[in-house]
Amino acid sequence: MESARRVLVIDDEPFARQVVRRFLENAGWDVIEAASSAEAWRHLSQGPEPDAILLDVLLDGENGLDFLERYRSDGGLVPVIVMTATEEVATVVRAMRNGAYDFLVKPADRERILTAVHNAAEKRELLKENQSLRKRVREEGFSRTLVGEGRAMSTLREEMERVIDSDISVCLLGETGTGKELVARWLHEHGPAAKGPFVDLNCAAIPESLIESELFGHEKGAFTGAVGRQRGKLEQADNGTLFLDELGEMALPTQSRLLRVLQERTLVRIGGSEQIPFRVRLISATKKDLQEAVGDGTFREDLYFRVVVYPIRVPPLRERKEDLPLLVHHFIRKHRTGSGASVEGFTPEALAQLERHDWPGNVRELENTIHRAIVAARGPILTAQDFPLVAGVDFPAFSPRHPQLRPEPAYAPAPQAPQRVEAATALVTLEDHERAAISRALVEVNGNVKAAADRLQVARSTLYRRIKALRIQAAG
Repeated sequence: MESARRVLVIDDEPFARQVVRRFLENAGWDVIEAASSAEAWRHLSQGPEPDAILLDVLLDGENGLDFLERYRSDGGLVPVIVMTATEEVATVVRAMRNGAYDFLVKPADRERILTAVHNAAEKRELLKENQSLRKRVREEGFSRTLVGEGRAMSTLREEMERVIDSDISVCLLGETGTGKELVARWLHEHGPAAKGPFVDLNCAAIPESLIESELFGHEKGAFTGAVGRQRGKLEQADNGTLFLDELGEMALPTQSRLLRVLQERTLVRIGGSEQIPFRVRLISATKKDLQEAVGDGTFREDLYFRVVVYPIRVPPLRERKEDLPLLVHHFIRKHRTGSGASVEGFTPEALAQLERHDWPGNVRELENTIHRAIVAARGPILTAQDFPLVAGVDFPAFSPRHPQLRPEPAYAPAPQAPQRVEAATALVTLEDHERAAISRALVEVNGNVKAAADRLQVARSTLYRRIKALRIQAAG
């Protein structure tokens, strides 16, 4: 409602502020006054955020257009209506280039002011809805890409959200198999460089003699075997994202050149002389302790401070075992079609066995384990006997499609595969997890469906439908 909307009026003339205040308050708006840009910054930093800003160009101290430019560069999104006593083209052009929503020539009449402020506030409302929608899309993308709802993954999601709208250099820290490349791709696909390319380079997979050519490119004849010009990864990633995996394995000479290139934002191909500008968002990843590498002289300290601007730790699987059921279901759905299997779920005993394992290979090891179990499964339900490697016993060498060729297993024979009716009681399904999550949320908020929907980050109507479909008893 308009009565709840708020306008920040920035003008160093008390009379002008009083006139505008009277117009707006009579129309039901809350008005905040600022006589200078410094006072305006205090209001904006302390909150609550206004729905529109009326900004005079001629202020004591900082010029109004300088304030607008700084506000936009700091990420301010509130629509700004610029007011000035002159109609100079240069002033109008600069205001619009700096993101002004509208432009008023003083003295502006009441209807013109009210219309401009109303439209600006409407735009702000649309921006908020757009932000909310984008966040929902990001969350859905996160759930599809990085499966998990436990505390560790929630912390990871929060860290990723903090940098999603920025081009800040991010370094992903984590063990092999934790999904660092998936995090990098998510940051690219939902960030400001999403329309550009995503280019990756594994620094550990390229010989030291070739990595500079891969990174910076080369001209024809630059070295033996250079039969043509090649654009390097940095050049290929222009206006997009460059993902440097295993950054800690990069040789010192390459580190030195990479630092210079990142500082100057231009590169020269090997064997060439042309200065080629580029603009990329840099995301790196490493399983090494780079601070320790700086200490022992294997990683340059100046490059460390250039690439590890915002470190994000990707947790190992042993720290988020509460996500195992969702991960197992995810990999069952992913691999059963290609394997020609009809696996539908797993028993609680199988899950307990998976939970007892420390997973040194992390999610990658878990995926391989589930894939192998699906191929060798004795029935539609995975049991503890389908995970011998996890139990610390070698996997029997047999073809699951030719049981007569199986040698004696090195573990106790599995019981006969349960019939579908019996398996249904032991099956841990996605609906079971959904029912448990909804029930837990309802208990935590004393049956308040709206509060539960907020906690689960779904629409209330969606939650009502799921409660009915899952036959959950809920008050309200």
